[in-house]
Amino acid sequence: MNMKFAAATVLGLLSLAALAPAASAADNGFYLGAGITDTKFDIDGLGSGSLDDNGFKVIGGFRPLNWLAFEANYLDLGGEEANGDSLDASAITLSGLVLAEIGIVDIYGRVGVAKWDADVSSNALNFSDSDDGWEPTYGVGIGVHFGSIGVRAEYERFEAEFFDALDTDVSTVSLSVTYTFL
Repeated sequence: MNMKFAAATVLGLLSLAALAPAASAADNGFYLGAGITDTKFDIDGLGSGSLDDNGFKVIGGFRPLNWLAFEANYLDLGGEEANGDSLDASAITLSGLVLAEIGIVDIYGRVGVAKWDADVSSNALNFSDSDDGWEPTYGVGIGVHFGSIGVRAEYERFEAEFFDALDTDVSTVSLSVTYTFL
């Protein structure tokens, strides 16, 4: 996935919303979901500078109000090997979402924390190790709901400092499907 794909996905979701005026917004409640991700790691200190890979996402959340939701996500951020450098990472995020509901479309922002785990090795720096940490995370998204079923596109970001030496910006674009238990 890249930014052109993300823009096309958002336009596609808005087109679906326009074609389904009789559909209703999802009721509030518990929801589960899953999706695919494209994660980019901008790493200061590694020879290659940037790593990119696909992964997956598992979603669990509760929406008590039309404008508010709480969510936990597991993200397999993928792994990458380039020029003798490798990275394999995952994260668990806990977030609050503030939503603007426009018919069957939800536009939202998220703020929370990410508990990340990374395995990094570098031939250039001559090391291999594991690290983890807690970092603030934020993001934006758009979704379309048809009763209990929802489809959404999202951008999330957090910064991590791997091994107190590798400042890393982690950004993820995802496309997910959710199911709300009515």
